[in-house]
Amino acid sequence: MKHREKWEGAFWSVHQCGEWLLRLAVAHLLWIGGTLLGGVVLGIFPATAAMHEVLGGQGSGGNRDDRGIAAAFWYAYRRYFWRSQLLGYALLLSGVVLWGDLIFFLGLGTKWSLVCAALLAGISLLHTAICCHAFALLVRLDRGFWAGIRQSFWAVAAFPLHAMVTVGGVFLCVGIMLVLPALPILLGASALVWWMAVRTVRLLEKCERKATTQQLRGETYAV
Repeated sequence: MKHREKWEGAFWSVHQCGEWLLRLAVAHLLWIGGTLLGGVVLGIFPATAAMHEVLGGQGSGGNRDDRGIAAAFWYAYRRYFWRSQLLGYALLLSGVVLWGDLIFFLGLGTKWSLVCAALLAGISLLHTAICCHAFALLVRLDRGFWAGIRQSFWAVAAFPLHAMVTVGGVFLCVGIMLVLPALPILLGASALVWWMAVRTVRLLEKCERKATTQQLRGETYAV
């Protein structure tokens, strides 16, 4: 009887893993379709926000699994279309500026230029961490693009180690996809978005616990 329960548990785990992989693959295909629908330039950021909605669990609009992943994706695609454009291009343009400044100061080769380059490298790392959490926060908190950037900045600043692990996981996923060329075809952006969505959920939980602890301490001091 015990062996039967173990086998049933193992088969159920395999079944859940298969469903999860299938969900990632479907989300990747929908992301490609949404990106192409907007002509890439106007489609990539809404498609990314929509993927966060379907892979990030229960978002601002509630759990839409009963509507199907495709229905939930296209609903989120329309819902976050303009906000995701503003958020995406704000992050993209600021990243280009940081990268250009970093290359410029490295090219000068002086002592002070190298100091400035090191500062810019740190700011660029912070910018990367913000990018990894901004879209997930936009979807889960359902706020404007500027509020999403601000919330992402303060959350990353409050838990920098958590943010660095998130960034490291993103680079690790990219490295694995470069080694295994079949993965980008099957999963592509969905694996990266799933990782960032999961890490953002845990980051929000940490922020909530920290806020609750500070509130309890304040009430204790008041008493």
